[in-house]
Amino acid sequence: MNFKTSEEAFSYIESFTNLEKTPNLTAREYRLDRMFSLLELFDQPQQAFSSIHVAGSKGKGSTSTFIAAALKANGFKTGLYCSPHVESYKERISAAGTFFEDSIYAETASEMFNVIESSRAADNFPGGPPTTFEFLTLLSFLIFKKTDCEWAVFETGLGGRLDATNVILPEASVLTVIELEHTEYLGDTIALVAGEKAGIIKAGVPVFSARQKPDAEQVFRSRATDAGSKLFFPDDLIRSVSPIQVSGSFSQAFRLDYGDGSSFDVSLAAAGDFQIKNASLAVSVLKHLMPASFDPAAGIAETRLPGRMELLHHPQSGIPLLLDGAHTVESARSAVRAFRQRLGEDAVLLFGAVSGKDVEGMAEQLRGFREVVISTPGDFKKSDPDAVFDIFSKLYSAEVPVKLIKSPAEALKAAVNLHLPILVTGSFYMVAEIRSLLK
Repeated sequence: MNFKTSEEAFSYIESFTNLEKTPNLTAREYRLDRMFSLLELFDQPQQAFSSIHVAGSKGKGSTSTFIAAALKANGFKTGLYCSPHVESYKERISAAGTFFEDSIYAETASEMFNVIESSRAADNFPGGPPTTFEFLTLLSFLIFKKTDCEWAVFETGLGGRLDATNVILPEASVLTVIELEHTEYLGDTIALVAGEKAGIIKAGVPVFSARQKPDAEQVFRSRATDAGSKLFFPDDLIRSVSPIQVSGSFSQAFRLDYGDGSSFDVSLAAAGDFQIKNASLAVSVLKHLMPASFDPAAGIAETRLPGRMELLHHPQSGIPLLLDGAHTVESARSAVRAFRQRLGEDAVLLFGAVSGKDVEGMAEQLRGFREVVISTPGDFKKSDPDAVFDIFSKLYSAEVPVKLIKSPAEALKAAVNLHLPILVTGSFYMVAEIRSLLK
């Protein structure tokens, strides 16, 4: 293999079994033995740096990004592995949010496949060839090692126990808010989902968790005890969270006062109370892990998260659009609350969801818009915009007009023509479609 560009490399990687695109595959496809075989072939590249592992249903991407930003701001060369991407696969493997040189992706991917082919291992992996996500995970390990990263932060893709990232021995395991999601793989109760996420807990490794529903908290406490790991809830460590006045409708700042007398001022570029919780979790992790001279709030203010409470403006009309990839009931509730706090009640909803999501639950949280436009969230994952339209139409009845416009470009045009602020949500894939049209 000799890929000339990262685009060539990622296109080839995507040609393998992609469980993100084909969620109807059985749970047995999710396994770790292939990853362990790959790591052995490449002399355990995941051991070349210190790592932090993040799992959860909501906020894991933001929390991972905040942790990586703070490590980078304190002088550590830091890798960040997260998903999904909004525009480019390079978003998944970065130097704390900054892309590596394009040649790094292409050259490392070429080397990766050449080693696999020359070893004749390709035909002997347990359960068949590695999946797209497994290759991406291995590629992140190899790139972070090649570029001499000192730290790397890994966000799980799905679940935790059988996720391809769950081959690292981290310095900390981090668990964000748990909700019902991917129930066909993770289970149909909070306790079962939490059990899968808790699979990232390692013996003796400290665990940090956002405040959870009782069933999830019970699972985490039990698993941490069994592993001999200390479990920390930032809510128990932080004495108070005080807002700090800032200019700008979508930036925010707050002071964290800990029970031990320490305090940190944290600035965020994104709106939303939930981002305060994500940042508080990130700061608490690093406060515990790093020496007193380390500033766990550094770098967070400069963090920009594509498709996560991202404020953009329509290039011709100047109409504000808030893009957020909320795809669970609780994240939809948080997104609309933050939107209305900043952009008001009179607005338009542009919504698109992939199959398998609780669309009715999200629709319940998204009431009150002047008009709703349902569209297609691209073709990366299976979706049924007709079914989504039916759910919204039935639920809202004559409450507000609900339109089905399958073309994202035409849907955006219809929404903009109402001359009101627009919330784009329902999935990262819907956000990606609209974001590409705003360039």
